Amino acid sequence: MRPNNTFAIVGGGKLLKRFLAEIVKSNYIIGVDRGAYWLIGNSVIPNIVIGDFDSVNAREFQMIKHKVKRVKEYPKKKNFTDMELAVDHAISLHPKEVIIYGSIGSRLDHTIGNIQLLERLHDVGVIRDRNNEVRIISGRTTVRKDARYQYISLLPITETIEVSLIGFLYDVSHARIRRGQTLGISNEIREDEATINIHSGKALVIWSRD
Repeated sequence: MRPNNTFAIVGGGKLLKRFLAEIVKSNYIIGVDRGAYWLIGNSVIPNIVIGDFDSVNAREFQMIKHKVKRVKEYPKKKNFTDMELAVDHAISLHPKEVIIYGSIGSRLDHTIGNIQLLERLHDVGVIRDRNNEVRIISGRTTVRKDARYQYISLLPITETIEVSLIGFLYDVSHARIRRGQTLGISNEIREDEATINIHSGKALVIWSRD
């Protein structure tokens, strides 16, 4: 069940119309640069739009300003990406969950940067695209089998993690995984639910399908 204070951040990366049904259930919607235009083109008006809007033309930007009450326009020369500015805005409003759409695209630098922004969102941030869902976790987490995703992977973001897995195809007890190793990739949930216990460190947990 989704928390009562769920935010959607919609960037200009790879987006699917099937996301719209999830996005409109959010309590607060942030459109980021061309993601704002995509929302409006699909009859969803965000609460606020943020960016330098270098990914839309003048006519498209005029449409955004006409449709959306709050527009935060930034200069193209700045020290932060549009997505980071959107994440900062979300953090200032203390959400219980932030789901980020359109943060994965053809630019690998932006994609990696957006994944790293999950560290700013602590335990409330999720990146979702066509084939993946990404979170940062620590401590003990219960995960349920999800028909959308076959695989689940753990990648350390600290120098090492010590982790125990119960209910997986490959269970481990107090295994150490160093950053740069691929030991935690392509596991599968064996039961209806499973447990990840990260005794030390933090990790990206990635649900995925081919």
